[in-house]
Amino acid sequence: MTNDQRRARLGDLPWSAPEVSGDAREPLTRDQIVETAMRLADAEGLGALSMRRLGQQLDAGATSLYWHVKNKDQLEDLMLDALIGEVAADIRPAEGWRESLAEVARALRRVLIRHRNIAPLLGERPTLGPNALDAAERVMGILRGAGFDDRTTSLASGALINYASGFALFESRSPDPSDTEAAKARADAVMAYFRALPKERYPNLLAVARIAIDEDDQFEFGLQRLLDGFEADRERGGADRGDDDRPTGSNTLLVR
Repeated sequence: MTNDQRRARLGDLPWSAPEVSGDAREPLTRDQIVETAMRLADAEGLGALSMRRLGQQLDAGATSLYWHVKNKDQLEDLMLDALIGEVAADIRPAEGWRESLAEVARALRRVLIRHRNIAPLLGERPTLGPNALDAAERVMGILRGAGFDDRTTSLASGALINYASGFALFESRSPDPSDTEAAKARADAVMAYFRALPKERYPNLLAVARIAIDEDDQFEFGLQRLLDGFEADRERGGADRGDDDRPTGSNTLLVR
């Protein structure tokens, strides 16, 4: 068996059930480990996360964690898939394909901001866990059920997830909005900076900067224009195909 074939075996994937020895007696589960790791990362950042620190939080030796999670890389894969599972649970009921997709995007944004310290994993690790696959199936089902062809479904699903996750990742770098003091201090500092700019050099920037636009306004503007584009493609029968000889590659919803 080649290395590639060995890696492709389901048993080698991070989301498969671990081969636990009969000698493992710690009353731990993989879910408990992942939940605790997420709480630790939420509170202190991914840099604070280690198997030793996680063992301390669980009152268990680091060695016992390896019965359930083989290393930190696998732990981060599991955390990312748990994050995507939380997105699925956060999606609100909606009528029609357009509003259904909008709710997927809004839920993704909400959860990534809620877990702002974990959100960067979405851009660093492949999303191939069971929750990610279920999410992809859900989004693609909405699009195909609305009459989008398969190619447009692939392109649109990737565009939707890339937009919502990219917006949230940038937003997550700002102070937590619940920390009103820090948020206000940052806003005041930005406005003071703009006011100090020379008007003769930046007349357009300064004219627009006077208009108050919050993150929700900005997100919804982009989201609705994106959905407008999907609707236009649907009405004309699909996205432009361009060069049909190009390799298809992987759908960006699944592999990043």
